[in-house]
Amino acid sequence: MPRLPGPEVSVVLDSLPDTMNFDHLSDADKAVVGQALRAAVDGPFFPEWEFHTLFGLARSEVRAVADAWPNVDSTDANVALAINNSLVNLVGYPHGQDSAWSQWISVEPPKLEELRRRLTQ
Repeated sequence: MPRLPGPEVSVVLDSLPDTMNFDHLSDADKAVVGQALRAAVDGPFFPEWEFHTLFGLARSEVRAVADAWPNVDSTDANVALAINNSLVNLVGYPHGQDSAWSQWISVEPPKLEELRRRLTQ
């Protein structure tokens, strides 16, 4: 099959663990996770029609995690999915809301990605 001209794109998908380890998070890290969850469900970042596709959960399910944070069950797969996908999509989805970022989240995108990596190790 012939190749189309243009840059080669490679996508790497991290595997999502069934659980996340919150024990090693500082209070500041926990606050940022809470901000990300709240931004995902209440902020201008994700349209309703695409939310379930992006998150694998309904907005109401992610909102339940945000409302309970940080008192969540770290062994609940939906908790891991809600947190991981909030962090991933806030950084990677082309939401076009960069100007609104600092109104919702107190750290820059690279710090949010670094936090996600620590949570999923």
